[in-house]
Amino acid sequence: MPFSIVCLVLVCLSSFGGSATGNQDATVALAGATAGHRRLLQADQATCPSGCDTVPGACVVDSTSGLFRCTRCLNKRVPRSDGSCGCDVGRYLVNNPATCEDCGIGFYCPGGKASSSQQYSCNWANNSTTEGLTTRIFRASSRANCVAMPGYRYIPSTAGQPTAARCPANTFSAYTGRQARCSPCPAGMKTDPDENGLRTSAGVCKVPPGWFWAGTAVARCPKGEYRVGYVDTAAAYSCQRCPAGTTTQHANSTSLSHCNVLLRGYHWLSTTDKMQQTPATEICPQNSYCPGGPTPDSDSGMVSCSTIATGLWTKGLGASAPSECMIPPRHYFTAAGSSGVVAKCPNGDADNPNGFYQPEWVQYNGAATTCTACGAGILSDDKEPLSIYDVSDDGSGAPTAKLVPKTDQSCYILRGQGMVVAAVSNSGKPLYKAVTCGSNQFGASGDAPDDVSYGLGVQICHDCLTGTVTVDATTAASNPDKYHYDTSSGAFYSPDACITLPGYQYNGNSATPCPKGWYNPAVGDSASKCSECPDGTTTAGTASKSIDDCALLLPGWQYPYTADPYASLSLCEIGSYYAKSDRDIKANSVEGKCTPCPDGKMTSETGASDITQCDVCPAGKGTTSTSNGACEECPNGTYGSCSRAPSQLSCQACPTAIPYSFAYGGDLNVFTSPVVSKEGSTSASLCMPEFAQVENGNWKLSSSGSMEAAVGASSLPACVEACRSQSSCQFLTFDYAAADETKCMLRGGGGTGSTSAIAYKIMPTSGIVQAQGMGFGGFSAWGDANAAEVGSVTQEMLL
Repeated sequence: MPFSIVCLVLVCLSSFGGSATGNQDATVALAGATAGHRRLLQADQATCPSGCDTVPGACVVDSTSGLFRCTRCLNKRVPRSDGSCGCDVGRYLVNNPATCEDCGIGFYCPGGKASSSQQYSCNWANNSTTEGLTTRIFRASSRANCVAMPGYRYIPSTAGQPTAARCPANTFSAYTGRQARCSPCPAGMKTDPDENGLRTSAGVCKVPPGWFWAGTAVARCPKGEYRVGYVDTAAAYSCQRCPAGTTTQHANSTSLSHCNVLLRGYHWLSTTDKMQQTPATEICPQNSYCPGGPTPDSDSGMVSCSTIATGLWTKGLGASAPSECMIPPRHYFTAAGSSGVVAKCPNGDADNPNGFYQPEWVQYNGAATTCTACGAGILSDDKEPLSIYDVSDDGSGAPTAKLVPKTDQSCYILRGQGMVVAAVSNSGKPLYKAVTCGSNQFGASGDAPDDVSYGLGVQICHDCLTGTVTVDATTAASNPDKYHYDTSSGAFYSPDACITLPGYQYNGNSATPCPKGWYNPAVGDSASKCSECPDGTTTAGTASKSIDDCALLLPGWQYPYTADPYASLSLCEIGSYYAKSDRDIKANSVEGKCTPCPDGKMTSETGASDITQCDVCPAGKGTTSTSNGACEECPNGTYGSCSRAPSQLSCQACPTAIPYSFAYGGDLNVFTSPVVSKEGSTSASLCMPEFAQVENGNWKLSSSGSMEAAVGASSLPACVEACRSQSSCQFLTFDYAAADETKCMLRGGGGTGSTSAIAYKIMPTSGIVQAQGMGFGGFSAWGDANAAEVGSVTQEMLL
């Protein structure tokens, strides 16, 4: 240590002459000296300690040490054992005048004498600084209160000098304490090495590159995917797929640059840039193969099938192996070895009418292959689709169809030909050949010359139906469309080629003779239908060939007496019939007239062909109980309607009149008038009651000089009978209250020769006649010389 001069002061104790009451900052003081004793004191012991109160007794001299001792301190300071004003544990001296303040976080304050009442940092040890230590509380009292901060681990020391160290990679500490170890990140998660901050929470644990968050733990990015950077779980739920056509060499890839391996069936678009362009790859085109995998810089990863053999195909896009280079359907390999090429199976033509097909994709092995023959005379056509692919802009490919003869469905025969089994192969498969259908036959059909019949199978030549034939080949060739003739095959191809003979017709399904009453003189297309004979005529049988065969008269028809009866044929009139069939039509003959119906009967329509059709009577006539089935005029009280049903021949009775009631003397007197009609009446409207009821007041007519009593007619029916028996009786009156000899009074008229007339109402024709109905109906008149009593009859009153 460097030397310093300590100043000593000789003090004469007696010079004070009493107790020391000087200022606390005095240079010298007397401390408990015994009278007569003298003592040399150091300068810092010669005054009251700093912070001591100034009140009496606050600063005293220790009797043992002779030093000043403070017993009462200021500014939160407390007397200490060495007599100084220090601080309590957890406090330290600050500022001037010095005051005890609480020790702060990250510090400890042991307190005690003034010289040790300082604040010490937890991060100071052995005269060097450290980091990561702090305290949990204010007023920490010793270094033992120091603990590790979040992001640090605690390192204890036997020398009482603990330290802290930062949490290493892939760990963290979220606590303030004496944790000896930091907490490890969850399984598989890591801290970002590029982040240098403290690792104070689990949030520093990230999903590392090449991994993704699987919900509860991290998982490796699978082969063909990658993920870049350290990220939170929320941003790492999936890895990124490598661009189309590429993959990685292994899992856990951390960069797009690792996607440098071709998938099988893809090739690089550029051999120099490769991953530097988008898209980087393309699906392997048809007729090449792309094995995939790592490739040299100058290699696109694509190999043409032509390097194996000329003309080999692949089934589509994306082939990845040489074995996918094959011989396609409809093709064959011409010769074994390097001299062979893939060639198309021949279709055949007019000079060599033998077609072939090939249905399979054939594995190439260097040997020659063959096509399958359709059969002798059977051609093949480019009919079935074989897919051809072009790579689209988006890297995919859609097929377009190239038509080829793949299967036996591409084999065909021409119109007019048939197909038969020529032989059977060793395997039991039938072998076919084409045949040309002959005269009066037709073969495979079609609307146009190129409408051929596809497929292998028996197709027979159809014989024309009975009554039909084909024309000769020369005629057919002159107009092939008309006669359904194919000039390429030299045969007929439609049932319409079979034309009908005279007297036959063809309905599309069969040829049949013209029925009786029909004829057909034509041959060919116009013979498809027979024609009906003229009205009233028929033929003697079927298959008639001419209208001249329509020479017989049908029943129900007639012809007049004339030199040309055919011109005037007509149906039998109503009331006549003719039942004989197949009558010859003769000129100037009376045999052509119809026969009138017997017994006055009629027919209901013209053209009656049998006597049984004489089954109606004329209007106003009918059969009666005395007519023996003949039609006679309907008698009084009946009528014959023209609307009677056939076979309803009898006259119909007129409807019954409504009874007339008259109450007298407690009795109800009922009278019903008979209904009469004129003979030959044709409807019920011509029926009317013989007598009509007239009440008093409806017809006022004086009976003076014109009424006569009908003696003995004491009842209304008797009175009516008395009037009926007298032809001149116009009307009657019957008085129930009069004497018997005058009850019935009859009024007689002057006869038809009278110049005067009595007007009266005609009764309703329905037969519903009552006295109160007299206000209705038309007027009529009865000649009567006494009519002047009621006035003259006007013209309007007469019907």
